[in-house]
Amino acid sequence: MTTPNDSTDDDLMPDEIIDRFMYDPSLLHRWLEQLGISYTINLLSSLRKPNDSIWVQVNRSKIDFDSLLDIFEDMKFSASKHPLFDDIIQVKIGLNDFDDTEKALPMIKVDRESTTSIALGKDVNSTNVTEVNQFFAGDTVRIIDFIGNIIAVGIAEIHSTEVKDKTVRVAAKIIKSLGITPQLTELMVYRRGYFNILTPTQVLSVKSTYLKPEDNILVMAGDKGDVASYIAELTNNRCPITFIVNNKLQLKAARRQIARTKSKAIRIIRRPFLQFLNENHEIKYSVVFLEPPNSRTAIMPTFSSNLGISKLKIIATAQQEIITNLYRCLYDLATITYFTHSVDVSENENAYNHILSKAYYEDDKFTEEIRQLQKKKIMFYRDLPEETYSDYTFEHKNSTIYIDPVKTNNSGGYIAKFKFGKKDKNDN
Repeated sequence: MTTPNDSTDDDLMPDEIIDRFMYDPSLLHRWLEQLGISYTINLLSSLRKPNDSIWVQVNRSKIDFDSLLDIFEDMKFSASKHPLFDDIIQVKIGLNDFDDTEKALPMIKVDRESTTSIALGKDVNSTNVTEVNQFFAGDTVRIIDFIGNIIAVGIAEIHSTEVKDKTVRVAAKIIKSLGITPQLTELMVYRRGYFNILTPTQVLSVKSTYLKPEDNILVMAGDKGDVASYIAELTNNRCPITFIVNNKLQLKAARRQIARTKSKAIRIIRRPFLQFLNENHEIKYSVVFLEPPNSRTAIMPTFSSNLGISKLKIIATAQQEIITNLYRCLYDLATITYFTHSVDVSENENAYNHILSKAYYEDDKFTEEIRQLQKKKIMFYRDLPEETYSDYTFEHKNSTIYIDPVKTNNSGGYIAKFKFGKKDKNDN
């Protein structure tokens, strides 16, 4: 007979899991059905914690690998060569523990959206606070996340009653946080363009594609130019790269990134993705890196509490429309790397099914480097029920990678390879 003390997470009912993690019920019910109870709980627990490490891509056109590693070590960072890639340095993120005295301090509870930054040392803004105990300005307080875990200790800047005011102000200055993150972007070597910071998904997406000197490359992604800069560095700034940005803020960030890294091969076009694709294209592209707007549910530590199944369906529909129209700007046999920072099947496996359902797209192979990682079971496709894959089970195994944020203790995501190839008119 099972007693309450013998129960496990697998015994929890869906409503208990929803109450524990406070995410949209429609989304969690979907994940519980598709991914199972154990994985969903592990995922949501992981999404509250800082990443295990930061992936630093060495810009070897400006500095050699060992010199940058020496700089990090001189600064007392816990840095080491990545076990898989010779141009990536892993910089470890440390974790603090909190003692019983700190756990008994007056409490400030913060919302989900601010948990990440506060856990990594950012001060508490009054607009982040959802609940407080009584305290006075100058008191030491504990900061807890939306489900009650202590993530920081700080000094109160205001009286607890003042938190209810609508005035935006600092409620507490952090003196100790859960995560100890090196401020790499503040370093002079970063400002000089000696390295970029990328997610594992971004790194693997770039490394998944053969790049040739004659390629004309299109990058459609929501980052500040990290992927485009990495491609430019790997191709010695000799391949033309067009980077499509969606808005003014991304345009400003991309210009700063390109100026910092001194990338000479990148031109920037500000345009919504779908609008760009529907224009007349005198210039065609032989290689595409596509990260459409996505839920970013594989990004640790957390994602937006506003995400529900209805919003996810809107996102997935927009992604499929972008994929459908991508052929308009491609050469025959163009290769496409599709990637998201999402764990959701509709943005990943179902999107790939949609790709392969088009007569002008077919699956493509990864580079030998990535294929070796697949053979060694370091990188793998996600094994889902047969009905999810439809008729494309084999293609999913050979042309997709699922980067599990739970297993990597880092940001996760999904990568799929396909190519544009018009069918011969004689084909049946």
